[in-house]
Amino acid sequence: MTQSLDYFHFLHSTDPEKAEVIQSLFQSKKVKKNTYLLSKGQICKDNFIIVKGVAKKYFNFADKEVTTDIYLSGDIAFSFDSFTYQTKSTESIVAVTDLELLYITYEDYFGAKSKYPWFGEYDSIFMEQYIIQLENKMKDLATLNAAQRYEKIVNHHPQLLQEVPLKIIASFLNVSVERLSRIRAKIQL
Repeated sequence: MTQSLDYFHFLHSTDPEKAEVIQSLFQSKKVKKNTYLLSKGQICKDNFIIVKGVAKKYFNFADKEVTTDIYLSGDIAFSFDSFTYQTKSTESIVAVTDLELLYITYEDYFGAKSKYPWFGEYDSIFMEQYIIQLENKMKDLATLNAAQRYEKIVNHHPQLLQEVPLKIIASFLNVSVERLSRIRAKIQL
């Protein structure tokens, strides 16, 4: 594979030869908008890095779709428990836009852990990055209200407002579309 290290930013602290081996384990793939990377009830067989585009992770609760994550370029997208334990996922991951992805299969990921004694180093770096993604989201949920979280999207990821339907952003912020409209009106003043 000839991908650059740009999409493996978390490998910069790894030996370049090892980073090259890790990159070679990943395959590239393009998927169309509305394609499911993982459906509820499936076992997560692939671990994705978003190269280009937007995906969302969600589950259904009380006849309502709840978006738990929105993945952008550079983000790691998968169901941690389903991938790790090869159990059925309780969430779905779907392409919100056309996607360019890098992915590694469960077999290749855990095969590399057996084949390369040093692969545990990468596994630790990967898990650290995934945990940091989750911690940042949890901090935002605990410390910011919906308007502040929306402002953060406006300031840090304005492309989402053009690429992602408002109902997905509202679900991610855990507000109704009507409340999001009021928040947007106040911010635009």
